[in-house]
Amino acid sequence: MSDWNGIPDQPERSGWHIIIDNTGDRHEFWWEGPDFQYWTTTEGGDLIWSIEEMAAEYSYAGAVYSSSELAQMRKDERERAAQVCDAVMPPEDRAYKDSCLNGMFIAAQRCGERIRAITDDEGKKL
Repeated sequence: MSDWNGIPDQPERSGWHIIIDNTGDRHEFWWEGPDFQYWTTTEGGDLIWSIEEMAAEYSYAGAVYSSSELAQMRKDERERAAQVCDAVMPPEDRAYKDSCLNGMFIAAQRCGERIRAITDDEGKKL
């Protein structure tokens, strides 16, 4: 059906995933990993699909994340963005520190601080 190998993103994480059948319909399947590595339609379910069966019959759309997992992902992304701002460091050369470029460095520092200060509710609106 697709180039999918039957293994989800982050196979070490058990959880729900969206799987697409050959008609284009989307279904939720539970991935039981890392120890067992099989698919089912219910957590700890009776009907089990192998990796090979899933790869032959379905394509993969993506993982289903909980609200707390999504909140952590947003927080991690904000921190990565703030670290980019932090990386804008003034040179040690005194002439640069006395020039107008110093304002750019201060602005970058404040930008990182503002990104870190965004609450999760604010982050969802951006």
